[in-house]
Amino acid sequence: MIIGICAKETGLNSPVADRFGRAECYVLFDTETKEARTIENTAKNSASGAGGRAVRLLDENGVSVTLAPELGPKAMDAIKAFEISAYSYGESKTVKEALENYEAGKLEEFKTNSTESHHGLRRV
Repeated sequence: MIIGICAKETGLNSPVADRFGRAECYVLFDTETKEARTIENTAKNSASGAGGRAVRLLDENGVSVTLAPELGPKAMDAIKAFEISAYSYGESKTVKEALENYEAGKLEEFKTNSTESHHGLRRV
């Protein structure tokens, strides 16, 4: 099984990201081989619908479970459509800690979206 975790940087020691669709990258962890690899989030700069596009990217990379900070309505719809399980990594600070908490059964599964729509990229 491949688990996709929202990350700010590459590798298991990366801090977890604070947004799903706009995460810099995703660390993909294979539970059978215990190997991790990182993919760039090509959806992060989308004008809108980044969450849904990010789910498609995870699906294309064989992800069946994702660990995330929150999910908007479009991302949640895509999660359901692609039949990917999604869990909140809650207080986890790193990708490794999120994985350990998932494997220990400490994470809560998303049943509905946890945030409202972000309306695309924000101007800063």
